Amino acid sequence: MMEGANIAGFTATDRSPDTNGAAWNSKTLVPRRFSPYLNHSDGETLRSLIQGTVASMTAAKLSARYEIGLENDHLYTKAVEEFRCLIVKPSTRIASLNAFVEYELPAGRPDYVKVLFLEAVARMMGREWTTDSCNFVDVTVGTAKLQQLINMLSQKLRLSSDISKPSALIVSPLGEQHTLAPHLMGLLLDTLGWDRSVLEPSELQGRRFAQLARHAQIACIGWSNSRLRTELSTLMHNLRSHRRHIHLPIIVGGAAALESVDFLVGLGVDCICDSIYSAARICESYYELERISQQSRAAGSTAVVTPSGIDWLTP
Repeated sequence: MMEGANIAGFTATDRSPDTNGAAWNSKTLVPRRFSPYLNHSDGETLRSLIQGTVASMTAAKLSARYEIGLENDHLYTKAVEEFRCLIVKPSTRIASLNAFVEYELPAGRPDYVKVLFLEAVARMMGREWTTDSCNFVDVTVGTAKLQQLINMLSQKLRLSSDISKPSALIVSPLGEQHTLAPHLMGLLLDTLGWDRSVLEPSELQGRRFAQLARHAQIACIGWSNSRLRTELSTLMHNLRSHRRHIHLPIIVGGAAALESVDFLVGLGVDCICDSIYSAARICESYYELERISQQSRAAGSTAVVTPSGIDWLTP
């Protein structure tokens, strides 16, 4: 799963699907050292619970069967290979790529599967690049076309505006050149009903960045170049400076993140991921915990999250 991570960016490192397809094995649902009770929106409690307790509640949206990568699913293996050949050809039109995604993939699947399909193609190109199986021109052409296709699909999904949607800010540190994964992440959140904003490294200053940082419920950072440690630290500081006393959950993913776990823990990140798949699952989990917390506080009760669901307790 982590191969080619510099191209396909962000999945939670702790995962062990059970035989029924739940996202995590029930043995890891409630860590022993943490209390499962949520009396209010406590950032530390949410951080402690997010990797286990709520995972089972989001499994219905992002089935664990896709976690191995669609290129390993017999229904998609041939399509991934064919699409990879199409996308590196300079003569291939974006309309043709869009038609392939719309009509050549197995029918009846949710929209997010299309995004995971594109991610599988991106990871395939990443593996080929690292093993010298493809050249710079192929990667450049393929990445550019993927980005154009992502923008086209995103425009279709973002026609309606809903202020009740959860919001995410997706960014990369200044100097980062591999920004395909953040755009894939944005498209995946589009399919899950989020309001998200993807900013290029050159857009990390000014009023728009400040406004998005103040209102986002979670921030995702794509980081592939380990030499950009100072820039990453600066980005995290700037994100937090716009929140003052309100904690902003931060997810960091990409090749550099996987090589710099101790460094990121020292900076206080909330989660380190290795694919967009689990980055989205963590976003969903955190939002679900916030929703539960707000409901319990409004009702004057306490919510306890268990492997079988949510129990509401009176004071």
